[in-house]
Amino acid sequence: MRAHRLNVTIAEDHQLLVDLPGDFPPGPAEVIILTEIPETKNIVRLGGVLHPSIPPSASDPIADALDELREERAELLEKRARRYSSEPTDDP
Repeated sequence: MRAHRLNVTIAEDHQLLVDLPGDFPPGPAEVIILTEIPETKNIVRLGGVLHPSIPPSASDPIADALDELREERAELLEKRARRYSSEPTDDP
């Protein structure tokens, strides 16, 4: 098996023209296209994300959802606090 490596630039029309050396044998061949794809980091901080003193960074992909969850959590805690503070106790 013979290989020929070359670096190319893919055009906007997504077509590629490859010129092989004259001594490359004719016949069936396999073509493999490799490209570098930048990694996107979708890291979610789990520890303490609902605590209001730890705001999410602007680049956090779930910042809006965390804000909504924090608001819902605060409302729920207020409701529970009102409910428990208004319940009669059995203590004399």
